[in-house]
Amino acid sequence: MSDFRHRTLYVIRHGECEHNVAGRVAGQNDSPLTATGRAQARANGVLLAQAAGDLSAFGFFASPQHRAASTMELVREGAGLSATDYIADRRLMEIDFGDHTWMTIAELDAGGHKRLSAQGWDDRRPDGESWADVHDRVGRFLRSLSSDAVIVTHGGTARMVRGHYLGLSPEDILRYNAPHAGIMRLSQGTEAWFGE
Repeated sequence: MSDFRHRTLYVIRHGECEHNVAGRVAGQNDSPLTATGRAQARANGVLLAQAAGDLSAFGFFASPQHRAASTMELVREGAGLSATDYIADRRLMEIDFGDHTWMTIAELDAGGHKRLSAQGWDDRRPDGESWADVHDRVGRFLRSLSSDAVIVTHGGTARMVRGHYLGLSPEDILRYNAPHAGIMRLSQGTEAWFGE
């Protein structure tokens, strides 16, 4: 097992998707990137090449979900790399919202369900995961890293990567919201942001 805190990680959330525009939670289901999302992904590739320089020693990892995989391919193209040379890893998938998948915030509120931002660390959606579950699987992924890495993932998963790396409490982890445009660099115990 590696100490991933000695590595440099570039963490990128997938570009904007149709479900984001519609205000729905997709969880482990999928919807395509919008034109804005595709542009965000390409721009993040350019930013990555500028921020990291030589990427030859980096491992590239993405959630296998279509929105993250598509984003990774566009990021790699934007960075001047072969689009498909990366590893898809299920441990980087978004939280499984179970029975609440595809619901809007209004539908969650109308049904008396907790908003995602109010969901406790150990609260599990019916037939879904808790944040603690996601934290555990992301930790397993991070401990398996053998090189510096570029990671394309989801908002909830990016929270967990950041939380593990910086040693944050569950409360601090859940306060973070990763935007679609820009790149988070975690290096030498610090965090930096590139982009919007």
